[in-house]
Amino acid sequence: MTAISALISKNWLAVASDSLLTEFYPDKNLITHSEFRRSKIVPIRKFKAAAAYWGLAKIGNWRTYDFLREQAANSNNFESFEGFAINLKDRLNEKLNEFTFSNPVHKGIGIHLVGFEVVNRANIPELFLISNYLDTTYTAIGDLAISRNLYGTLPSDLRQENHTLQEQRAIIIRFLDNNGLFIFNNGDPALFNPAANAIHGMFRIAIERGAIKNDNKTIMKLASKPIDMIKEMQRDFFKKEFIRVGGKIHHLLITERGDFISNTGDNKF
Repeated sequence: MTAISALISKNWLAVASDSLLTEFYPDKNLITHSEFRRSKIVPIRKFKAAAAYWGLAKIGNWRTYDFLREQAANSNNFESFEGFAINLKDRLNEKLNEFTFSNPVHKGIGIHLVGFEVVNRANIPELFLISNYLDTTYTAIGDLAISRNLYGTLPSDLRQENHTLQEQRAIIIRFLDNNGLFIFNNGDPALFNPAANAIHGMFRIAIERGAIKNDNKTIMKLASKPIDMIKEMQRDFFKKEFIRVGGKIHHLLITERGDFISNTGDNKF
């Protein structure tokens, strides 16, 4: 299981991920670690965006990372970030249906697609979630679906069921204008989310107080720090066969004006 963190502000998006991949051999009831360095983050320059995945990483010769790179390379064929996201979901669904899985849960996959939508010449951030997991226990799957996720994670007093997309965007911008910060964590919810939520909760308060250093290096650390902590905890205390987060920690910062910044090589595509 991958650990992914995404932070979204008015002026920048930050994504971080570990790089550990595991492979399960049912005939031997054996789990092995097969990758420690390769990124799970793909930049998409056309839309000042990035994709990061968890769940299914490889089946046969097909790799989720390579698939996402192919989709990113074709992004110029789309006029809107939403159109690109919907097409990515459709292509992924077609690909998954080509394979046979011994256990349906092995088909489970999730993709964070974060970027800026251009609306009336303004850049408005959004996170599209593409996933077939039914909930955050990641123990059951359904049909692959896509959803917008910023509005639904706003404080409840800011949301209404009958808001149009235009009204939702206006509320999102007001929230961000008031130093609001969207935080998304995915991975093993029981082990990852408590630490990630605690750390990011502290950072959220510090940001609201204007206490956080506003430089690129700090922002990337904000995204990756919870993953670093989970990696260290599992490395120090877990039996090897139970470790699910580890390897090189990758991060990518994307600014509203279109800068792609990373000191882990994730801006090179």
